[in-house]
Amino acid sequence: MGMNLNGPIYLQRKGFLTSERNKILDIGPQNVLFVREEQLREFIHRQGGATVPEATVEAELKRLVYFSTPRSGERTMLFSEITDLTNIEYNSVDVCPGLKTTILDLNFDPVPSEMLSHYDVIFNFGTTEHILNQWNCFEFMHDALKVGGVIYHQLPASGYLDHGYYCYTPLFFREMAQANDYVIEQMAMTPAGESKIDLLDIPSMSGDSLLSEGAPLGENNRVPALNIHAVLRKTSDAPFRASLEIATAHSEVATAMLERYKGGARGVSFSKQRLSELLAAERELVALKRSRSWQITQPLRDAADLVRRARGK
Repeated sequence: MGMNLNGPIYLQRKGFLTSERNKILDIGPQNVLFVREEQLREFIHRQGGATVPEATVEAELKRLVYFSTPRSGERTMLFSEITDLTNIEYNSVDVCPGLKTTILDLNFDPVPSEMLSHYDVIFNFGTTEHILNQWNCFEFMHDALKVGGVIYHQLPASGYLDHGYYCYTPLFFREMAQANDYVIEQMAMTPAGESKIDLLDIPSMSGDSLLSEGAPLGENNRVPALNIHAVLRKTSDAPFRASLEIATAHSEVATAMLERYKGGARGVSFSKQRLSELLAAERELVALKRSRSWQITQPLRDAADLVRRARGK
């Protein structure tokens, strides 16, 4: 996993990472790539200055710049090596041992008690797309974050055909923010290279389904890769809630399902406005089914349903 120093400096400039708001949780310890000396100086200065002797800082800056460039046979610098020069309290979680890393599995593990509502900033820079249990990942970050703190997600949005399990959409972050009363401080896309379809070791076809015959897409087909950046600020200590995306559903959500989205044991919830709209639609449907016109036309619907089932056999 890798990042540059622009994300942390952005949060400093916006006032989310300061000498007072200085507790950082990294979801997976990040390597920092291609850092420049002037960036390091700005980061340290904005954090209130170095906490080690000046001679040590100068030597460290040169070392950090050198090891931020990946080289075969050499390790690449970690973000914790930069934070060690400041007053930042840094921790990371991962399934692999590392510097300042607590061993946790985000497929299964909840937030340890000492991490609950503890952090001012959480970085999710290219980590959660590798984890199957998305609910636990985002609930973990929510629970570890202080009210007023921010989570900075930098994740795949498109392309990445041979990297990780997931890509993320703006809709995902907008509706998760709505369900949890997060403020979206920033959301943007950035280019991240490309994926080559012909290198995936799977066939490609020009037809619109597997039943269609056609020529393959051709050699060196490329899909642009994009990253999405979403900075979300927590405003409430309510339990984590999930949204429910039903844009392509054939009808409104059943009442029994809506009850879950009022905020149950797992803290699932629609926004209040959306929940109100769905409940109103459900009431209208119930009233329609009780009407005389619905009862008179019931035999026609039964006949149509019979025909559909017969054709499906």
